[in-house]
Amino acid sequence: MDYGILSIVPILITFVIAFWVKNVFLALLSGILSATVIIGGFTGDFFTGLNSIATVFTDVSTTKTTIFVLMTGAIMTVVSRSGGVEGLVLYCTEKRQMVKSPVTAQLISFVLGLLLFVDGTSSIAITAVVGKPFFKKYKVPDEKLALISNSTGSAVAWIVPFGSACAVLTTFFTPVAQQLGMTEDPFSVVMSSVVFQFYTIALLVLILASILFKFDFGPMKRAYIRNEDTVTEYQYDTEVSDRTKVQAKNMLLPIVFLVACIFALLLLTGNGNLAGGDGGTAVFISGLLTLLLTGVWYLLRKICTLEKYTSWVMDGMKSMFELALILVLAYAFGSLLSVLGTAAFIAQYAQLMPSGIMLAAGFLIATCIAYATGTSGGTAAVLVPVLTPVLVPMGIPAPFVLGAIISGAVFGDQNSPISDSVILTSSMTGVKIMDHVRTQTPYTLVAWGAAMIGYLILGFVH
Repeated sequence: MDYGILSIVPILITFVIAFWVKNVFLALLSGILSATVIIGGFTGDFFTGLNSIATVFTDVSTTKTTIFVLMTGAIMTVVSRSGGVEGLVLYCTEKRQMVKSPVTAQLISFVLGLLLFVDGTSSIAITAVVGKPFFKKYKVPDEKLALISNSTGSAVAWIVPFGSACAVLTTFFTPVAQQLGMTEDPFSVVMSSVVFQFYTIALLVLILASILFKFDFGPMKRAYIRNEDTVTEYQYDTEVSDRTKVQAKNMLLPIVFLVACIFALLLLTGNGNLAGGDGGTAVFISGLLTLLLTGVWYLLRKICTLEKYTSWVMDGMKSMFELALILVLAYAFGSLLSVLGTAAFIAQYAQLMPSGIMLAAGFLIATCIAYATGTSGGTAAVLVPVLTPVLVPMGIPAPFVLGAIISGAVFGDQNSPISDSVILTSSMTGVKIMDHVRTQTPYTLVAWGAAMIGYLILGFVH
């Protein structure tokens, strides 16, 4: 079914409401309802749209990821109430004096985000929860923490060869390479494209520079000024009466176990290939095991009773319920956009561009699709088989094309208010979704502009 220009109507409605009302839940629900009306008007089936909310849970991987989000809230709550967060801050600032300034406080989250490249969800959650007390102590606004967490979590997975995102990109590209008769190994081509992901590289460099050289601009600078006037000491959630048990290891060991378990299960499910592992299974089982073993460990050390630990877990899951609900709506909306063929409708106009600017056009189209749909992986799934067969025969090398597609996809995903990474980042850092989008946009636009110039130059001189 060809829905034509009507396929972009739900997107327009969603973004108008998101930016006008500043309510993402209402915006997503409106988008789903408008898609339901359009699909029903063409097919007579008015149930597809509303059923899409329930059918989200028919996809096992999506269901596991959603449950992991709830478990993430539980993990972060138990390590906080056990005194782990307070213990870590005391250890790093007073005992060892490892963190002594706003710069080192920000570097902790930035470096941690680079290291946790395997899974974007756990990367954002861990960098946020570890960084927040340090940011509070040194009066760095939560908006900056959100920028760092979102930037590293969204970008790094696409530029590290062992990340699951690169494995997915290889899967998308392999049949295209065969179609074009390419003799190079598809994975090698994907790896070659990393240096042409101009946006992701420019963004990481810009964020690091803003940390090291202490410059911030736009709404972020105003957030710094406001934070100086209103910030108070970080209020720890510690519920341990015995102060001798307030230790950093209460937090560090569960987090280290969670990360190590994710890596191990990716290797196991990928038969020794980290990039080929089942990410949904890895994060789901790792989260479950972390909660169970942490509970046993706390009980043995008499940090809490079974009843108290259970209440901590339930409170943590409750705190993430709103996020989980918004994620479900985002997944449902994304599936309806697939039914409408929104991405394909936007992508077809790439073929109308002059050859010299085709690479930049591909970057722009990837940006629009990812921003509209809130997904970088979905954007790559649509554009790799659509744009690569068009641009490569024109003499544009495949690594250039893949780099441009992923750069645009990461930008759009990172800045879209309906993106799961944006929603998760906002929830974990305590920054409202639209405030997070507003404060990070000047940084991402600078990186986007630098990338656009790079693709224009590359398009004319290659």
